[in-house]
Order: sequence, then C-alpha cells, then structure tokens
Amino acid sequence: EKFWDIISTEKTYYGSALKRGLQQGLEQGIQQGIQQGLEQGIQQGIQQGIQQGIQQGIQQGIQQGIQQGMEQGLEQGLEQGRAKAIKETARKLKSMGLALTDIQLATGLSEEDILDL
Repeated sequence: EKFWDIISTEKTYYGSALKRGLQQGLEQGIQQGIQQGLEQGIQQGIQQGIQQGIQQGIQQGIQQGIQQGMEQGLEQGLEQGRAKAIKETARKLKSMGLALTDIQLATGLSEEDILDL
C-alpha cells in the first residue's frame, strides 16, 4: 500500500510539473510572439512610412516644379511680349520721323537697338 501511495504521489508531482511546464511554455511563447509581432509591426510601419513619405515628396516636388515652371514661363512670356511691344513702338516712332533721343526717352532702348530696327 505504501508503494502505491508513493506511485500515486509521484504521478501527481509529475502531472503537476507537466502542467506547470506547459503553462510556463505557453506564457513564454505568448510573450515572445507579442514581442516578435511588435518588432515586425514597427519594421513594417517604418517601411510603409518611408515609402509613403517618398511618394508624397515626389508628388509635391512635381507639383511645385510644374507651378514654378508655369510661373517662370509666364514671366518670360510677359517679358518677351513687353520687349516686343517696346520695339514695335520704337519702330513706329522711328517711321514717324521722331528724333532718336525722343525715341530713347519714350522706350528706354539704346541708340543701337533703335538704329537696328
């Protein structure tokens, strides 16, 4: 009877130790899974953030480039139009027989520019 009591006690210890080991293993597995999940989530978040930042930066850069190009083109076009209009006015004044100095004062062109018209 003592023998069977010892066996029963050992079985109880063994079962209890097995349950504790399984519980500890589960807890450690859960903790490791959470930690790995967080690390992977952070890495993926960083990569996605970088990709989105690059895409947004490219789009903003393109938009700004287009805007600046349009503004510069408009300024250059206006400037060329003004210069053309001034030369046309000087040409008309010259054809009307106005004095060279008067044409210079009216248009701001140099004597050479007026003579070339």
